[in-house]
Amino acid sequence: MKSKKPFDYDKNDYRNLRREQLELHKSYLKEMESEENSRLLMIENKTAQLVSQTGLVFALLSLFVPFIVETVLNAQIIFRVVFIMLLIMCFLCYILAIINSLKNFNVKKFNYGYKSPMTILNHQSLSEKKFMQMEIKDALYCINNNIEMNNRKATHLIRGYHFFKFGIVSTAVLVVFLCASLLFINGKESENGTKQPLETPIKKEFLENTTKRDFEKVHDSIKIDTMSKAKID
Repeated sequence: MKSKKPFDYDKNDYRNLRREQLELHKSYLKEMESEENSRLLMIENKTAQLVSQTGLVFALLSLFVPFIVETVLNAQIIFRVVFIMLLIMCFLCYILAIINSLKNFNVKKFNYGYKSPMTILNHQSLSEKKFMQMEIKDALYCINNNIEMNNRKATHLIRGYHFFKFGIVSTAVLVVFLCASLLFINGKESENGTKQPLETPIKKEFLENTTKRDFEKVHDSIKIDTMSKAKID
């Protein structure tokens, strides 16, 4: 839906020709134009900052995704599902923040009003008062149109900021969840390690199959071998 004009008026309704009032009105409208230009500059600067910051966080998060995924591979299925959902939410918020911010750089969708040099060339024969009157009408049109354009850009900037904020919150929750899952996994592995038997299955099987008689035979063979060596010496 197309946004409405900030002010509902027709520029042709202005018909004043008194010089003092023309000068006063012209000065007032110039001040408004200056304010809107400053507002436009501020919106564009903040939009550029938001895009750069979002892109930086997005790149850093993408860089650590393989390490994070490898870390939670051994976790339970419920932890993996929650982790994937949080990760998708983070990326989605950052992508929407960038998309809304980049809308402000689409020049074709923002037709700002500016004074044209053709106005002087086409109205050279006008008197000073009528020319000032026409200049004021042009200023009325430009101000009304430019405020509407700036409001649209400000709306995109605010939406991008909210998505960026949600992305930061989601990333913080993801980090807390990751730390908690790491502690849980490491704690479970250490607990399983303490409960492992000291005897290996092979050693245990060997001890079960070896009888007392076998130990006595080994002891006798060692004794005979020792005595034979003593006789040789």
